[in-house]
Amino acid sequence: METTSTLPNFLGLQDADFQLIDRYQILLEAETAALARDFYDYLLSHPVTAAVFRDFSRGRLDALIQKQAEHISGLLASHLNKTWRESMRKIGALHHRLGIEPAWVAGAYILYWRHWQKVLQEQVPEADRDALRDALFRLLIGDLMVQLDGYARASRETDSDRLALFDVLLGVLAVPQGAESPRPERLLQQICETLPRKSANVRMAGYVVSSGQGEILTLECMAGLPFPALQLPKTAEDPCWEALESGQMVIQSVEDPRAPEWIKCLHNRVEELGIFPFGAEDLRGAILIGVREKGYFHRVGSDYFHAFAHLGEMVLLLRNQSLRDPLTGLPNRTLFLDRLEIAQIQALRNEQILGVALLDLDGFKQVNDRLGHAAGDQLLLAVVHGLQGHLRAGDTLARMGGDEFGLLLPRLDSVDSLKILCDRLLATIREPLDIHGEAVSVSGSLGVTLYPLDDSKASTLIQHADMALYAAKDAGRDRFHLHTLALDEAVQAEAEMRAMVERALREDRLLLHYQPIVSSAGMVLGVEALIRLQHPEKGVLPPAAFFSVLDHPRLARPVGRFVLETALHQGAIWHREGLALHMSVNISTCHLLDARFLDDLQEALIRHPDLPSEHIEIEITESAPLRDMAGAQTLLRACNRLGVRVALDDFGTGNASLTYLQQLPAHSIKIDQSFVRDMINDPDDLAIVAAVITASRMLGLKVIAEGVETADLAGLLTRMGCSHLQGYLFSTPLPPEDIPAWITSFCSIPRTEDASPPMDVLPPILEGHILRVQMFLRALHDQNPFPAHALEEDAEDYCHLGRWLRGEGALNYGQLPGFDGLLTRHGRIHQFARTAKSLLDAGDADGAIHQGNLLDLENRLLLAELLSMAR
Repeated sequence: METTSTLPNFLGLQDADFQLIDRYQILLEAETAALARDFYDYLLSHPVTAAVFRDFSRGRLDALIQKQAEHISGLLASHLNKTWRESMRKIGALHHRLGIEPAWVAGAYILYWRHWQKVLQEQVPEADRDALRDALFRLLIGDLMVQLDGYARASRETDSDRLALFDVLLGVLAVPQGAESPRPERLLQQICETLPRKSANVRMAGYVVSSGQGEILTLECMAGLPFPALQLPKTAEDPCWEALESGQMVIQSVEDPRAPEWIKCLHNRVEELGIFPFGAEDLRGAILIGVREKGYFHRVGSDYFHAFAHLGEMVLLLRNQSLRDPLTGLPNRTLFLDRLEIAQIQALRNEQILGVALLDLDGFKQVNDRLGHAAGDQLLLAVVHGLQGHLRAGDTLARMGGDEFGLLLPRLDSVDSLKILCDRLLATIREPLDIHGEAVSVSGSLGVTLYPLDDSKASTLIQHADMALYAAKDAGRDRFHLHTLALDEAVQAEAEMRAMVERALREDRLLLHYQPIVSSAGMVLGVEALIRLQHPEKGVLPPAAFFSVLDHPRLARPVGRFVLETALHQGAIWHREGLALHMSVNISTCHLLDARFLDDLQEALIRHPDLPSEHIEIEITESAPLRDMAGAQTLLRACNRLGVRVALDDFGTGNASLTYLQQLPAHSIKIDQSFVRDMINDPDDLAIVAAVITASRMLGLKVIAEGVETADLAGLLTRMGCSHLQGYLFSTPLPPEDIPAWITSFCSIPRTEDASPPMDVLPPILEGHILRVQMFLRALHDQNPFPAHALEEDAEDYCHLGRWLRGEGALNYGQLPGFDGLLTRHGRIHQFARTAKSLLDAGDADGAIHQGNLLDLENRLLLAELLSMAR
């Protein structure tokens, strides 16, 4: 076909020809709209082409007619240049994808020629008529040639795609003579692994099969793209279940807003997902094919993918005869080994830890012997049902024989997460069961090894898990044991630590010490309650000796309730004695996200009415919002409604960003001591601390620097605008009885005469405020949208100036006689804004403008008073 530079020359089109077309372009395109309508009327009048547009809405057809009109005008002006040729090739490719044959496209060009012939005959002088007719004819032929080129390229691409799919099928099924025939499911896995490599458009291929009595679809294989373990409960909205229920393929766009989250996560990697069902009743599954472009399955056809689905159907029928336990329906040892090998590959690919476990029921033989095999079978089924209710998506439970079960636990991120899961499973087994009218109790022992820390083949991993299982039984049963020595030691140490804290809690040997928090102005603001443990041999232990177990699900709430009760009780005593100290209390992530936390907090507040709720501040680490941002936001707002303040503790040490300061309803930021201690010598630490302080001040948040150990450090933080300090420079954590004497003797850090004032954050806040007022006034005239945080009921608390007035403004100027007047004016400004918007919505533009003028006047008075006060 033509190169990018020779098509006009090939057609004999010279500059003079294009100049002639340009001269009569206005005449030729005078009836463009009518020609475009005639063009589509022509297509819609013939069954072959009309079928393409059968499902198009009137609006979509009108858009196509408009595009056709633009094509006519564009063609006349195009000179068949490179840009035009590329766009026409794309249109040719689109015709191929829509199924419009090139012959029909060429036929429709007759309308162009007839229209231009009429214009030539009636409006073009005879001297130019023949030359213009010849140029237009060549122009039409050139446009058609380029579209046909695009059509041919798309057709060749489709043929290439089909050939690649055929090659995959042939290559996998054509097993060489004499070679060992693979298991049927291995053939299906090979197809999934080969497809993304052979086809340029297939990005991922895999399959799901039904499990859990046919009510859950489990992802058994996925190749081409990393994909998390997947389990899909039966729902009408899920496209996989839609395909299975209808027996028809489903083509799902990844961009569809109604698509489930597991499909939306493929955004920017896959455009469409083809779902091809197979099987019947509870033996069902679906092939999943993700492709790069929309319309791929329509263009290539679905026959090849249905062939993959037929193979999947054979896989289900064959393997379910031999790979399932007949009593429980669980995978047997053979299938467990097969899944273990696949899970090992996925663990290495995704750089995750895989738990391989063996579970044995303690006391099963006695039940079986006493009540009979039927009761034993019923007990096994009940235990299996209970275990399945606590397993995560992607976990595997198999029956290895008798009362022994195998477990595959992928995606383990820590020893603690493994411990939590094992505890849940063991607790489930421990629950009494009604078997044949008799209450029966058994327990379980678990042996676990971790791959690839235990870098062994599948059969050896099972042997190691078996060794750990017997170790659990030898240690007393009803527990789990790790084969990996290093992790085993860590678990043992953790268990001992947890037991130590549990004993201390029972024996009333937990206690609180209190570390003072002082303001940069030299006043004692309050104290932070810090837990300690009174050990019978080692004396008072700091939290570092047992901190890791304080967030354990079994300990978090009991310890948290103790801390709340003890700290609030002590705070109430100090208040009655005239020490109005703020009390900061650390709340663990697990306790904060416990559904009962708010009840625990309210009960503590009710028991200690002498301590004002606004003098209580709960400190949370960033791990709680990271685990459940929406839940943390809701809970912290509820705390705010109780009057309790919120502080973000250890800010900057984990994954939190400055956006946390906007997303969470906090009042204070505690900068972690790891940034503070060396900030004089480390420019990175200094930059981070300065950024957090500045952002917090502009958002009206109190800033507390932890780890202040020298006067120079305190002076630098004060000059940077840090409002509060905490550290050994002032005091170590003290027993409660020492706090009153310490406050009496406390002397603030002297300020040097040449100390520069803190950086002023008010000017940028005022600049933003002034611009927002101007935007609002322009919005009343429909010149731009209304700014955010201007019209809401509580907007005065969340706008730029409102945050500053509520925070640093109140801290610096709250004692001045005119400050309350500033707050009143600021509230009045927002009320004028709400009234103006209401009048505008009601159609009273003049009334709205009048309210806007009042707002502007009130704002000018506010600015004048605020600047005067600041000076």
